[in-house]
Amino acid sequence: MMKSKNFDTILLFKVGKFYETYHMDAVIAVECLGLTFMRGSHAHAGFPEAAYGKFADQLVSRGYKVARIEQTETPQQLDERNRSSGCSKDKVVRREICRVTTSATRTYAVIDGFGTSSGETDNGESQSKYLLSIKEGACGREPTYGICLVDTSVGKFFIGEFLDDDYSSCLRTLIANFSPAEVLFERGNVSAQCKVILNGVLSSVQKESLISKRQFLDAQETLTLLSNDKYLGADQSTWPETLRNMLDRDSVVAKPNRNSMLAISALGAVVYYLHRCLIDVDMITMRDFVRLEPLDHSSKEECDESTWSNRQMILDGVTLDNLNLIPGDSSDVQTASLSLYSTLNKCQTPFGKRMLHQWICSPICNLKILKDRQDAIEFLMSPANVRLNEEIGELLRKMPDLERLLQKIHTMGLKYRTESHPDGRAVMFEAMSYNKRKIKDLLSTLAGFQACSDLIEKYTRFRKQSEGCHLLDQYLGRYDKEDLDCHLNHFSKSFDHSLAEKEGMIVPQKGMNEEYDSACRSVDKAMRDLEVFRKQQEEKLRCKVTYFGSGRNRYQMEIPDNVNAPRYYEFKSRRKGFNRYSSEELEELIEELLKAEAYKDQQIGDATRRVFSDFDSRRHIWTDVVNRVSHVDVLLSLARYCQSCGLALCRPEFVSDSSEPMLSIEEGYHPCLATKLPTNDTTTTFTYIANDSHLGGSHPPIVLLTGPNMGGKSTLMRQVAVLTVLAHMGSFVPARSMRLTPVDRIFTRIGANDRLICGQSTFFVELRETLVILRNATKHSLVLIDELGRGTSTFDGTAIASAVLSYLSRRIQCRSFFSTHYHSLCKAATINSNITLAHMACMVENENEANPTEECVTFLYRLTDGVCPKSYGFFAARLAGVRPEVVRDAYEASNTLFDAASRKRMAIVAIKEAARGGGSVEQLREMIKSL
Repeated sequence: MMKSKNFDTILLFKVGKFYETYHMDAVIAVECLGLTFMRGSHAHAGFPEAAYGKFADQLVSRGYKVARIEQTETPQQLDERNRSSGCSKDKVVRREICRVTTSATRTYAVIDGFGTSSGETDNGESQSKYLLSIKEGACGREPTYGICLVDTSVGKFFIGEFLDDDYSSCLRTLIANFSPAEVLFERGNVSAQCKVILNGVLSSVQKESLISKRQFLDAQETLTLLSNDKYLGADQSTWPETLRNMLDRDSVVAKPNRNSMLAISALGAVVYYLHRCLIDVDMITMRDFVRLEPLDHSSKEECDESTWSNRQMILDGVTLDNLNLIPGDSSDVQTASLSLYSTLNKCQTPFGKRMLHQWICSPICNLKILKDRQDAIEFLMSPANVRLNEEIGELLRKMPDLERLLQKIHTMGLKYRTESHPDGRAVMFEAMSYNKRKIKDLLSTLAGFQACSDLIEKYTRFRKQSEGCHLLDQYLGRYDKEDLDCHLNHFSKSFDHSLAEKEGMIVPQKGMNEEYDSACRSVDKAMRDLEVFRKQQEEKLRCKVTYFGSGRNRYQMEIPDNVNAPRYYEFKSRRKGFNRYSSEELEELIEELLKAEAYKDQQIGDATRRVFSDFDSRRHIWTDVVNRVSHVDVLLSLARYCQSCGLALCRPEFVSDSSEPMLSIEEGYHPCLATKLPTNDTTTTFTYIANDSHLGGSHPPIVLLTGPNMGGKSTLMRQVAVLTVLAHMGSFVPARSMRLTPVDRIFTRIGANDRLICGQSTFFVELRETLVILRNATKHSLVLIDELGRGTSTFDGTAIASAVLSYLSRRIQCRSFFSTHYHSLCKAATINSNITLAHMACMVENENEANPTEECVTFLYRLTDGVCPKSYGFFAARLAGVRPEVVRDAYEASNTLFDAASRKRMAIVAIKEAARGGGSVEQLREMIKSL
């Protein structure tokens, strides 16, 4: 029955201390996990409970859904259920699905065995994996999308609705920034344009189609569901502000406003899916909802300093990939290591690494914040502050993944988990181990926040003796440390940390938990009553009376056998010289003690959850601290990059009073390639050549770039763009100087590739990416176009490249690099004042018109004014290992084509001259036919 309802999921059945798989699931488990089949007539394989985290993660990483099915009653409970039920008797204990885990719904719970309490290496697991839900509005030329994303590792939702263009530019940019691991969409409501995105941009991402209304809920059904007490409750005034702003304010009951219908419906699909994974309450009760606003600057041409303050640079997926800013899912190890993220990432904390990722994907344009960041980095790099830098780094290294631990503690503190969730009924043989992990997570979190407190204290002491900087003052110096310490001291006094870690449970200190204190008083009173009763019996019998026994029989009265016991004593047992008795009054006292002890045990069992809940109730304090420390971690990471890169660095100067956009770089280096390309191979020598680049201002905004194949054109273009991103992060850059006005968006049209799964040819992809540039670029954008037109015939490619270049220079006039091998473009560009000609220099030796295989081209990788005379493609062919005779044949064919083209040009000139000289019609016809 379970398999029929979860046919796309691998089911792990708890049988004793093992998780077992059967039939097709067992075949997959054996293939993926290296297990062996057990004996029997059907496929069957398993592993011990303690190995669940390891093996389940391997299956999820391979793209499988994994359901953990637990035994939720004991054999004794089964017998009791059979006795109380009047129907047929069950022969097996009840089992229930307690968790379904997918690639986008990991929560790193204690049973998963992940080390959030000790930090994580940068193997990608520190990065967020989002679940994305897409709801489309009525199909039209410009689609409307409702979007909801959730990061289940921290319990954070992003929700929004926006009108897009016919290329879905905003949606594509959003997908590039969040990189979802799983996508939900409404079955039967997917437009052709959205299918292109699902099959193209998200081709490697797992997708789930949900049935309309029943699974993909509409907006009203979603709000009704959220009003459930286990989620947000009926009182809308207590809902998160983001959701309240999406409601109709004139309605008494929760009702969506007109501009949020799609967004709330997308949230409904996420809630349904989380419910299916049994983590819906865990996530929604975090109450962390953020409004998702699409980035669009296309309508804002004129910008001053105040206008830039609320804007971010837009980097779409194509640009992120072409500039290799962040490691992609399909990136090889070397490409990933050369990404900007890998180059800059010297963060000590996992949550710092996630924030660095955000800074790279969404650089800011606020000039004041950029200046503050530059000041902070300069302060941290100062030789006078080396010791502070080291001490801050040491404290950061002690911090676990506090952001994810907050979500784990929230879940462990939920009463719903123990009372209503199947996990609360599960029989776990490794329960003690899991309980100890829970305590370890809490203690690790407290230690992490104590390190945050020490960090604030250290900076505060430093600030009293030396000059600080505004941004670090804002994050550390002005924080109310006493408030943080008060909360930490509360938990240090609440329970014995060592005892809790040893026993796997929390016993509250006296005065910290009134319910537990009351239970303890009840037990003490019951034991005092038993002691009073014993003394009363001694007085009556005039002999010594002691209690004997254990469990329910532990309070039998033991008296000498030569003493006559009263008739109301009930004989229980004897030993040599003594008899043991009970009485009705004693049984009543014992019953009172048992009740008091049961209540105490109940309170002890709930005491751990109450401490977690108490900690979670102060989450606003903890999240504020994590946010502050993550900013400090990223600033320190950028400072350490600047200190260790080994290149001359400068502080970018942002110009706010320039009437025209400009970008000027002197002796600039690519921040990734210049520091990482040298290898350990002593026979390899590599020197990265610095280059100057000037766009706009007193120079033309567009550079038409030519040069030999492999001469460094694409590298230079990428270098300028990456330096611009780095500057907009607030970092120093590897250059002698850099001056620029803010850039609102970077566009790239680089490389040649098709999209087979979308049915898009290489040339179509070129044109689509060019369309995005021409439609959305403003004069404040930075555009990189590399060899446009290579995917079609030479004449068509030249014509299209010429038209695009003309449009950029005459209409948009944005800062641009336009590289080409079409030298005819250069002739037309000489009369355009918005275009300057430049090339990547090279030195040619043994130039031989008869035999190109003897030529030797030395690439100088230096940007030089003017046009490169040739592309030297035959030399590139020789470097690639093409056989000499093939190169010579190609050269001869090239000369033949060149001669034919020259003759044709001369013939056209002759026709024009004949026409002007009065040649006859017949003569002209004959000349044209000869072409």
